[in-house]
Amino acid sequence: MEQHVLAYIGLGANVGAPRETLERAVSALSVLPGCALAGVSRLYRTRPVGPVAQGDFLNAVVALRAPAGVTPEDGAMALLLALKALERTMGRVQRERWGPRELDLDLLLFGDAEIHVEREAAARSIDPARVGVQWLDVPHPSAAGRSFVLAPLSELAPELVPPGWAMSVDGARDRAAATEAPDAVTAVGVWDVRAGRWHEVA
Repeated sequence: MEQHVLAYIGLGANVGAPRETLERAVSALSVLPGCALAGVSRLYRTRPVGPVAQGDFLNAVVALRAPAGVTPEDGAMALLLALKALERTMGRVQRERWGPRELDLDLLLFGDAEIHVEREAAARSIDPARVGVQWLDVPHPSAAGRSFVLAPLSELAPELVPPGWAMSVDGARDRAAATEAPDAVTAVGVWDVRAGRWHEVA
């Protein structure tokens, strides 16, 4: 019997129709070969991070039961390849780092694995400024300090202490939120399992 792990995927978009794009992405993730949807966070409107002037993002996190692979590195790379293929299929184009995104899918966690492995060619970033070797690092190296990741992740795994972290997801969320404006991350939608979409927050 094939072994599975619980992976967490960060979703983001701020180009076109972001809400519809993210809803389509959740649907596509749920039918990846060997995978099963295990949870979907609320939808958040978040201020962009970085030097590029752009509109707010919509962000969420999905929990996905995914094939473990022969090794964690194999399983995580296979999932990352699927995520990058999905980004391309849904229209992501090459832009500057930190710039607008049609769809961004980040592998945040892969079970309890701590991974550092060179990315296969098809799993590399399309950011033109990134040259040379690219690495797949899990947990995602920036996740512990980003409220737009931690707020939705804390809904699905509040007490989880990811490998290499000094605190739980909840604790990291509170620490990050303390350094940001109160409206930097705002919940705007609640996931409806039957409808396969987010409803507006009352």
